[in-house]
Amino acid sequence: MPDGVLESEAMKANGKQRLRAVVLVLAIGVVSLLHYATPTTHYLAHPLLQRAYYIPVLLMALWFGWRGGIAAATLAALSYIPHIAMAWQARPEYRAAQYVEVGMFFVVGALTGVLADLERMQKKKIEDTAAKLSETYAQLQASMEQLRRADRLSALGELSAGLAHEIRNPLGSLEGAVQILRRPALTEPTRQEFAEMAEREVIRLKGLLTNFLEFARPQPPRRTFIEPQLLLESVGKLASETARMTGVHMRIEAGHVPAVFVDAEQIKQVLLNLVLNAVQAMPSGGEIVLHSHQTNGSVLLEIADQGVGIPEENLERIFDPFFTTRAGGTGLGLSIAYQIINRHGGHLSVRNNPNRGATFTIVLPLAQPEAATTSAVNALA
Repeated sequence: MPDGVLESEAMKANGKQRLRAVVLVLAIGVVSLLHYATPTTHYLAHPLLQRAYYIPVLLMALWFGWRGGIAAATLAALSYIPHIAMAWQARPEYRAAQYVEVGMFFVVGALTGVLADLERMQKKKIEDTAAKLSETYAQLQASMEQLRRADRLSALGELSAGLAHEIRNPLGSLEGAVQILRRPALTEPTRQEFAEMAEREVIRLKGLLTNFLEFARPQPPRRTFIEPQLLLESVGKLASETARMTGVHMRIEAGHVPAVFVDAEQIKQVLLNLVLNAVQAMPSGGEIVLHSHQTNGSVLLEIADQGVGIPEENLERIFDPFFTTRAGGTGLGLSIAYQIINRHGGHLSVRNNPNRGATFTIVLPLAQPEAATTSAVNALA
């Protein structure tokens, strides 16, 4: 906050305190004048006026601390004691009681002021602690942002290195094919062969760059409510022909599971990727089971295969960008799948089966019950 603003606020606070002090001094003066102006025959009026002194004494103590309380009590005593001494000579017992009451002005003013000072000190400690916590939190947020930036830069470096490595091979093939195609004595069949090779490498490069852009600039989910069974059935139909050609049988075990609030196309993309990976892991055929069930407020979608499984040393790296054990693979498919599930507030994991093969598990949060009645069958159209 600028110094000028702080100075202005301090001046306003001081002016407010001065105004309070003037008002309370005037209040003591008014009560004293009423005492002197009221005849002693009004027995009820004087005790009430005497108690009225406590109001400015208490307020002075609350606003100015014990010093303010003592000052107000002193002013009230100096104003009231002459009246006691002159007006109540005929009633010494009453006069003695009034002197004791004056002493109570000091007791009340001092005690209230001390308590007010302690309360202000405690409040200041709390405010200072809150300010320090706020400053610490701001520093922590700044540190976290620096870490996030560093992490993004590190990830960008890894992605760039991986992309450069993946591009190098098809570029080398393209270069070799182009050099051969430039030979004048090349036969037509050979020319056609190397032209097709160049085309395949261009398609591979295009797919690699498409996957890289999808990973680096993911699209936000366009969510709708849909039943997991519809997702599994749709993916089963899409992959059925590929599975049949490799001798793989697909089985869907989808009970009645509540709807999930997801981008149907993105989740289908993930499921299809996992199913096709499972098909490729079973060159000799086998069975893939697509299973869904509900547990602990979440929906689990599982794709279990009977393939070769995943080496234990690769399980922790399986979702890393550009990590692949398959010839010709880009290593981005599972990374994109993992990213999509994370954006949906879910989790994607993998484990090896006890006998053979592996199981990929997608955990998605359930849709809100009141909204889950919305139909989303059209999302698969």
